Amino acid sequence: NRRCDFNILHVCDYHDSYDDLALFLDYPGHVVNCSQRIGGVDVSMAELARLFDRPFMGGMDRHGVIAHGNEAEILVETQRVLDAAPSRFILGADCTVPSDTSWTGIRTAIGRAHGE
Repeated sequence: NRRCDFNILHVCDYHDSYDDLALFLDYPGHVVNCSQRIGGVDVSMAELARLFDRPFMGGMDRHGVIAHGNEAEILVETQRVLDAAPSRFILGADCTVPSDTSWTGIRTAIGRAHGE
């Protein structure tokens, strides 16, 4: 954080999920990005923002609609995420989206987030 104006703390669950995020709570980062599934339980974006005491980035399941949905499905899912988002929030995936994810779908989600 001392060498960077903006840093994202990404708690990666690419290989396995976490049962507890306590180990990461004091890691540096202006924003936190992690899965909303912790210990087999769905955790709200607002609760994760409170837990880490910083804005949350995410909301989109990297293997879900953003990766495989059509335009209408992406618009609906993006709006659902935006409606559930805490006040300090950046729309994103919970981790790296698959390499074959459509750029058009990603742009559709971005457009919805920007009110287009």
